[in-house]
Amino acid sequence: MSNSSEVICRPTKWFIWRALLMLVMFGGFGAYFLYDWKVGYPQKNYVIANYTAFNKAGEAWTVDANRASPEVWNAFVEKQTINFDEDRSIYPSNTDFGEKWPEILKQMEKKYRSDDLWADYSGEKGWPQKVNLEDDPKTAGQIREQLVAACVCFLLTTIALFFLIRTKGRFMKVDDEGYYPPGGSLISFAAMKSLDMRKWETKGLATLIYEADGKFNKAKIDGMVYGQFKEEEGAPADALFQRILENFEGELIELVDENENEEIDDQVQEINDDGASSKGDSDDSGEKE
Repeated sequence: MSNSSEVICRPTKWFIWRALLMLVMFGGFGAYFLYDWKVGYPQKNYVIANYTAFNKAGEAWTVDANRASPEVWNAFVEKQTINFDEDRSIYPSNTDFGEKWPEILKQMEKKYRSDDLWADYSGEKGWPQKVNLEDDPKTAGQIREQLVAACVCFLLTTIALFFLIRTKGRFMKVDDEGYYPPGGSLISFAAMKSLDMRKWETKGLATLIYEADGKFNKAKIDGMVYGQFKEEEGAPADALFQRILENFEGELIELVDENENEEIDDQVQEINDDGASSKGDSDDSGEKE
């Protein structure tokens, strides 16, 4: 062995910040969709119902009989109720479906335009002054879509959190005996059969084929997630990889190939198939004898 000390590569800040960013992104979108499902869309529909009442008031004001006198107009306004959709589920749960027209509509004789009254009323309520009736109101189906989207985002948040917690508790290590992949057990140097390092220089990834219990398996060396390559930190991932190379005696794959991943899988399968075939031939020979 060229070095008796072990090299340990723990999760990098790059991975942790990336995972945290995904958590914030998915969690934020989930909260946004959940808010629209429970509050945003129903409240928007309630605002639209009020806006429609102002439009109807403007139309009613054009009728001479309705504006014969302030008393006549006030009596007319007091009789009117806001016209809500038949599907009550699209509004806030505390909506009064027998709600009268807002009192401010009695001031039509002062403003003469329902738009001006709406600007004053919506300003007091903190509602938008411009309402797009082409896109709104939101249907029950559109409101449910927000809940589905929120559930998907929270599911992705849970998955991201799972991988973050799992990865933070893992590490890569190499010592005098061999290599320990993240979450795995020892792979001795003697068990290593081939090392594919075609992605190491560009992506910090290498694939190790090793023998265990008579079968050939794959293990990854991921220098981007574990260790990193910062010189000021001693480039731990590169140090770990060099320790493996110093003690590696198998086949080293360095040439670039477009179908590299498929070749590695095929190589492992062929080796396992050959091993099974050899065992079968050996058994047949024993029977003939």
